[in-house]
Amino acid sequence: MKPSLSLRLCALLLMLSVLWLALGAPLLMVEWRDIPLRLERLLLQLPSRARPVWQNWLMRSASSAALAESPPSGLTLLVWREASAGPERISLEDYVAGVVAAEMPARYGAEALKCQAVAARTRAVYACRALGGNGCAAHRDCDLCDSAACCQGYRDFSARAAAWGSESSVLEARVLSAVQATAGEILTYDGLPIEVLYHACSGGRTEDAVAVFAQAVPYLVSVDSPGEEDYDGYTATTCFTLAEAAERLLRAFPGCGVTAEGLSGQLRLQSTTASGRVDTLRVGTQTVTGRAFRQALGLRSTFITWDADDDSIVFTTRGYGHGVGMSQAGAQAMAAQGTKYADILTHYYPGAVLSRL
Repeated sequence: MKPSLSLRLCALLLMLSVLWLALGAPLLMVEWRDIPLRLERLLLQLPSRARPVWQNWLMRSASSAALAESPPSGLTLLVWREASAGPERISLEDYVAGVVAAEMPARYGAEALKCQAVAARTRAVYACRALGGNGCAAHRDCDLCDSAACCQGYRDFSARAAAWGSESSVLEARVLSAVQATAGEILTYDGLPIEVLYHACSGGRTEDAVAVFAQAVPYLVSVDSPGEEDYDGYTATTCFTLAEAAERLLRAFPGCGVTAEGLSGQLRLQSTTASGRVDTLRVGTQTVTGRAFRQALGLRSTFITWDADDDSIVFTTRGYGHGVGMSQAGAQAMAAQGTKYADILTHYYPGAVLSRL
């Protein structure tokens, strides 16, 4: 049953009265462009369970309006959405908010979240076909996809609310604040957007791009990343029976000749990268890269050591991810020490410049 006209008018008058009191000044004295931001802050302070449907709608509308005020508001991206198996047109700043929510814990410090916002925006601009980018490797008709394994993870407003539950109000506010504070900012090198890479935890030192992708990039070089030891999973162990490990390695490297009985003597480190990660190692009769070895066993990084006994082999890793570019755990550690996001970004991308789009 549709509400009567009188009921709708009462609801409108009530809402305007609340706005009059909550926005901190009579509406006639407030700049209209500031109203979405003030409304957003008001609604985000309410727990999600206490917000009726119309308030959630207003919050989503206010957030979109606030993000649309950023300088590059006219830029939209065609993003392939796995859930709907099709493309979706998303404004740049809305997309950045979705990436920050998907790629970095929203409880991280404000300066770390700002770093992630700039990184996400830079990667989007770098890929955008309308700006000369190559688009998504997996979906050539799109600028990006929402897969972290291919482009960047992405969560829309509904997915964020579902993932965060009762904390959605607070965490949404943190993410939107980081996006708005950095609106329109990207990293450039020689005047062009850089190719942004980032990972969860470097294990104390990031990796040079040439060691992972066989291509030197001036701003993707190895740097120290102190303070990561507090990251949950800074070190990790992965245990296999000797038979399991031999089976996985034979599947990944056919003809390497490893056996369960002789495995402990058939793995030999050959070289390490400048950062101390495994560069190459001997697996039976074959020499393989640390990256391929990590993938074969599903290990968290190429900072790898191992120890075997009569029945099993244990691999110990440090850090999480490929190690190139910004360490999210390192950015959080630097933010906790009071470092501002611009300095964190130039630490992890030496030579890059924080610029306005």
